[in-house]
Parts: sequence; C-alpha cells; structure tokens
Amino acid sequence: MRSLILTLLLASSAFPALLPDTIGAWKRGDPTPTAAPDAKVWKEYGLQDAETAPYADGPTQFSITAYRFADATGAMAAFDDIRPADARPVVLMGLSAEAGADEFVAAGNYLLIFKGYKIKPEELSHILATVPNYEHSPLPSLPGYMPPGALPNSERYIVGPDSLARFAPSIPPSTAAFHFSAEGDLATYESKGKKTTLVVFSYPTMEMARNRYQHFQEIPGAVAKRSGPLVAVALNPVSPDDAERLLSQVKYQASITIPEHVPTAKDNPVNLFWNIMILCFVLAAFMVLSGLLVGGIRVLFRRGGASGDGDNMISLHLSGRQ
Repeated sequence: MRSLILTLLLASSAFPALLPDTIGAWKRGDPTPTAAPDAKVWKEYGLQDAETAPYADGPTQFSITAYRFADATGAMAAFDDIRPADARPVVLMGLSAEAGADEFVAAGNYLLIFKGYKIKPEELSHILATVPNYEHSPLPSLPGYMPPGALPNSERYIVGPDSLARFAPSIPPSTAAFHFSAEGDLATYESKGKKTTLVVFSYPTMEMARNRYQHFQEIPGAVAKRSGPLVAVALNPVSPDDAERLLSQVKYQASITIPEHVPTAKDNPVNLFWNIMILCFVLAAFMVLSGLLVGGIRVLFRRGGASGDGDNMISLHLSGRQ
C-alpha cells in the first residue's frame, strides 16, 4: 500500500504542466490530467497530452482544459468534434467559438477550452507563447471544398477507421482506404425538413481517387462523384435530385504555387550606387596612401646616404653635331 501511494505521489510530482503558472493577474491552481471525450477517435487525431487547471483572481475563478495534438489537423478535428451544436464563431485566434460562458479555441496543435471565462487576445497569446511543443502548421485545404449551407457546427473531420465508424458508419473502412493517406470531411445539409450527410474524401493522386470512386458507388443508398483527387459521397439523400445539386458544388481546383523572388539589398539601385561610391573612395584612398608610401620610402633612402644621382636625367647634347 505504501509503495502504491509513493508511486502515485511520484507520478503526480512528475506530471508536466501544459498551462502557465500565471496569466496576467490569474494564478493557476494544481493541474490534473484530463481524459479525452472519445479516447479512440482522439487518439486517431493524434492526441499527445491533456490537462485541466483552475485559475483564480481573488474570488473569481475559471478553468482551462488544454489538449495537445501532433499537428494542427488533429486540433482542428477535435475542435469540430467537441464544440456544442449551439456554438457561435468568434474572432479571436485560429478556430474560435463560444457557447454560453465557455470558449473553444484551436490554435496550432493545441485545443483550449475556457470554462466560465471569455479569454482576451493578449491572454491567449501569452498562453500559446508558454505552452510546450507548440507548432503552427497549416490546416488542410479539404474543408474549403465543402458546399456552403451546411447545418451550423455539423462539420466533422475523418482521418481513420475510428472516426469514420463514429461519424459515417455506413462507409466501410476498406472503401475509404486510409492506407492511401486518405482524409475526409463531413457535413450535414437539410432540405425539405430532411437531412443529407455529405462526405468528401481527399486522396494523394487522381488515380487513387478514380479507383476508390468505383467502390463508393457500391454503398447502398449513396450517390458518389469524383472531381480530381476528391471523391464526394451523399449518404441517404432526400432525393436523387437533391444529391446531384449537392454533389455538383464539389469541384476540385488545382492550385499552383510559384515561388516568388524575394528582393534583397542587392536589388536596390540606391544600394548599388552607394557601393560604387564606396569603391571610388576606397580606390582614391588607396592611391593617396600608395603615393605617400612611395614618397616616404624615397625620403628615407635619401636621408640614409643615397645621393639620388641615379635618378637624374642624362642628356647627350647631340644638337649641332654632324
């Protein structure tokens, strides 16, 4: 029993805190480990660590729950999963939403939940500047291909079999083929009082998407469409016409990034003229110093006893001679 208590004490003392000791006037209490809402799905999202810590400023208190993921994609997926259905977007940082007195923020590879307090931008910047292993990687572009008009907060991101089984169980994992590095984005649309689930999968190449498209067509009650490396699937649509209207809005557009030349000091003409002037001054100074050096050496030779006759001009006086 004593060894068990000692082990627990050592584990608690070695628990690495994610959140800072202070945030302005707020002081942190003892942090505690926090379990994920869905352990299997969030592990698939790349959850690495999580904790909850209370903060107090006199009698006023609130709490922060911090989830650290392997990358920003995992934090975005968890943000979509955990925000309430009545959450409203707010302009704060990254992906931000509020529901009642709580706020939800996905920034970089962190998901932060503020219970009972509306965090200020400068306070959030302080938190992100102090949390360990913060990484700000770009978000996936797949959500940008989803048609507008989805039900608020119905988006879900799919990265593997567990998240697929939770959000779109009618799609077999073998059909999605996640071993091809596939990812999916899901949203719910409503028409005539009925809901249609749309899932758009992204594959690394068009050939992979073309191959998987044939398998998606075999799903009962589903209508599929391929556009480039994207495969869109409407699950249990209200009608075939509604499915076609929804799928027609999924259009892949290739984007080409051309590296731009970044101007440097060498490209500045003013800097070029300034360097030419410096070169002229250097050459002029070199010539002056060289003349002084040669003249000084000649003076030293003369003072040392040299007559200097060898330097006189020799005249032959040949004028008037035959």
